[in-house]
Amino acid sequence: MAASNGRELDLEIALREATIAMSSNGWFKQIAQVSGDEAAAVRVTKVADIYVAWLRRLKTVTLKLVAIEEIDTGEVASTPEGTTEVTNIDTSQQARYSVTAKDDRGFAADYALAARASDAEVVSVTYLNVGDEGNTSNGTDAETDQLVAAFAGKLGTSTVEVFDPAVPDVVLAADTIVANPGAVAAAELGAAVIEEIPAAPEPEPTPEPLPEPTPEP
Repeated sequence: MAASNGRELDLEIALREATIAMSSNGWFKQIAQVSGDEAAAVRVTKVADIYVAWLRRLKTVTLKLVAIEEIDTGEVASTPEGTTEVTNIDTSQQARYSVTAKDDRGFAADYALAARASDAEVVSVTYLNVGDEGNTSNGTDAETDQLVAAFAGKLGTSTVEVFDPAVPDVVLAADTIVANPGAVAAAELGAAVIEEIPAAPEPEPTPEPLPEPTPEP
């Protein structure tokens, strides 16, 4: 049987490997696929289930920064250039990530993951399942899960963590976010109206005295 690297053939691969393992160890004399022996088939199937779980176990999770956005409008403030040790946001911003999960053979894995912040006062975290509800991305552009970490009110540093709810103590992927002061908001004060007191009017000029009449001779 020709080997295949397609994830859809995990069951076939697992069944073949289980049959080889069971027969090579002498646990039964006849191979289930040939003899039809019910007990042998049950044993092979149980071992194959273990192989499938192994092949499809969650191996790697990648948390990739997509953009820094304004919280109120969703407008993209910046996009990452290269890699950085920390992600910086200010008090009006949020960081948006893509989340992808791979199994043991590098194929997209279907796992229901979750996210949290080490300091929820610095950032609030929302995990967005895209596509298949309750599962991580299948690797296509249309079904790539996302994580949004928005400023929550306190300046400082917080770690954003992705984990499997079934094993919450194991952190699968993480990033460090630093919340910095934003641009100083310009306080718009109403212009004070000052009533200008009119200046006192200039005094009217004193009229020149009339010349005294000349007496008649």
